[in-house]
Parts: sequence; C-alpha cells; structure tokens
Amino acid sequence: MTVRPGGPLVLDLVIAVHSVDRPIRRAVASVLGEVIDARVRVTVVCHELPVDDIAGLLAGLPLATVRLLAHSDGVRSPAGPLNAGVAAATAEYVAVMGSDDYFEPGAIGAYLDEVERIGPDVLIVPLRHQSGELLRNPLVRWRRRRALSVVRDRLFYRSSPLALIRRSVLAARPEPFVTGLPAGVDLELSTWLWSQPLRIDFPLDLPAYVIGADAADRVTEAPRPAALALEPLRRLLAQAWVRSLSGPVRHALVVKLLRIHVLGAVRARRDADAWAVDDARALAEVVQAGLALAPRALEPFARAERGILERAAHADASGIAPVLAAASHADAAGRVDRTLTRSVLRALDRESTLRRFLLCRLDRWERS
Repeated sequence: MTVRPGGPLVLDLVIAVHSVDRPIRRAVASVLGEVIDARVRVTVVCHELPVDDIAGLLAGLPLATVRLLAHSDGVRSPAGPLNAGVAAATAEYVAVMGSDDYFEPGAIGAYLDEVERIGPDVLIVPLRHQSGELLRNPLVRWRRRRALSVVRDRLFYRSSPLALIRRSVLAARPEPFVTGLPAGVDLELSTWLWSQPLRIDFPLDLPAYVIGADAADRVTEAPRPAALALEPLRRLLAQAWVRSLSGPVRHALVVKLLRIHVLGAVRARRDADAWAVDDARALAEVVQAGLALAPRALEPFARAERGILERAAHADASGIAPVLAAASHADAAGRVDRTLTRSVLRALDRESTLRRFLLCRLDRWERS
C-alpha cells in the first residue's frame, strides 16, 4: 500500500450506514483506494448500529484516515446521521455518499487535485450507474464544465448534492439534510446550493461516483404512498427563500420538479389502487403550488406530458383516474406529441424535450 505524503485535511467524506448488510466495506475501500491520501478522512456514521459491528466489517483496511461515529435518533431516515457526520467535519470541503455506492479508481485523488488547483465552492462529481451508463445530469451547456449557471446549465436536475462542497458554504445550514423524512432529505439542500452565488464546476472527464444497484434495502427507494413521496416537494415549495428566488430561477426549478418528481410519481404508480384520496390531493397541491411560483412552467413540456400535468393539477377534484388515463395516452403517443411543445414558439425552449434531445446528440459526454 502506497502512502501519499501528509498535508492539510482537504475533504471530510461522510457515509451513513444503517445495516450490517450494506456493502460499507466496498464504499470505504473505494475512497481509500490504493494510495492512502492524508488529504481525505472518511467518517462512517453508524445509524442505530454498534460501532464495533461496522469496525468488524472494515477489518484489514488501512483505517488511519477513517473514523466511526455512533448515532441514534430512532428515525428511519438518512438525514440524522448525515447531519451528524457533516457537523463533525473540519476539513475545507465536505461530501456525502451512500453506503451502497462507490467511487471509480482514482476518483478521490482526482477530485482533491481539482479543488486544490481551481478552488471552486462546489465540485459536482460525475455519476455512473453500476451497469456502466454515465448519467447526463445535470445536462449542462455544450462543452460547459466550469462556473456553471443554475438556469442555463440546468443544475436543479442534480437533485442530490453529490459533490465536494466548501464547508464554509454550509455554515448557514446547521442541519443541511431535512429531518423527519424517509426520502428526499437532500432535495432542499441541493436546491438551495445550486441557487446560491457560488463558483460551481463539473469536470465530467474525471472518474465517477458509481450508484450501486446491488443493495436490497435502500431506505430512500422503498415503496411509499404518493403523498409521502411528494412531501419533500411540498415543503420545498413552501419555503420563503424559494419564493424569493428570481423568476427565471423559480421557472427552472418548477419545470424540473414537475418533470422529474411529479411525472415520476405518476409513472411509478400506474394502478389506481395505489392512490388514496390523500395522494391525489397531495399531487394536485404540489402542481398548483409549483404553477403559482412559475405560471409558465408547463410551456416547455411536450404535448403528451403536459396533458398529464394539466390533469394532475385538478386531481383533488376529479380524482386520479384522468391523470392515469393521460399517462397511458402519453405512452401511446406518436413522436410529435412526445417531443414537441403545444406552441411551436417554445419547441426550442431551454427546458423543452426537443432542446434536451438535441443537446444530448451534440455534447455526447464521451470519455474513456
């Protein structure tokens, strides 16, 4: 094992683990790599677990730069242990990762070299599925990699703050992750982060953070009622600081919330039996709240998807059946309805389906 010469601590990387069945050893080993780098410290927060149980799983790894913290709050949510880990950080930058995820070889060293060389406030890391697919998220402007814009570079599409974040930036948020939620605890933090006047870089040619697909019990992916899944959106849209954002920023945010979270909730629950009355009401309230903040947010949507959202806005009165019928219609729609906006003047809107498709073809993100 090679040891890199010591130096100031640059990164505190926090991993929350709630079960001995999670591949925590793989996660920690991917951070440590083949070169022990004194610039990074791994903090494993043992959530409702004896520290010794996790220490046993890490036996044999070079643990000089690893610390284990115990955390007990009685809540089945990653927010508590993540907040505890971030609060314990002392390095210049802080980052979090899932216990079932891991980094490609050389990733951590490359990120540390980048922040030491350039010094951004936030370094967004590339993401890759365990299957090998590189995630085009956020879909930034053509060839744009540095000093990103929240609107022009569509930063809101990165819903999780998987990034190296200058720790001083988080001083205004003593509990960066929202407590009391089983999932979506990082949506508010990422939304706030991307909308701040910060230097944000995205060097996607560096090795990636890999989203693990082989853990059987991801807390944040467990099935739940739609009202509960939509609760992070409701809370976010009710925040005074969100309402105070500029018009273009609110528009970009609401379009993303509708496209990813609202349409995602509908498509994940295609059976009417999966929807209770409270779920339909929550769906309508979230869509209505979004449109109150950004009245033109439906305009960039392709015709088929817009039909789903228009019916979702009235699900409290008409029920979920028209929403699901619109979703089925969208599935069967032709290419024009799935691609073009209702107004041809908005066909090449920054957030339109056609514009996103063209950017994907233009900037292919190819790398070895």
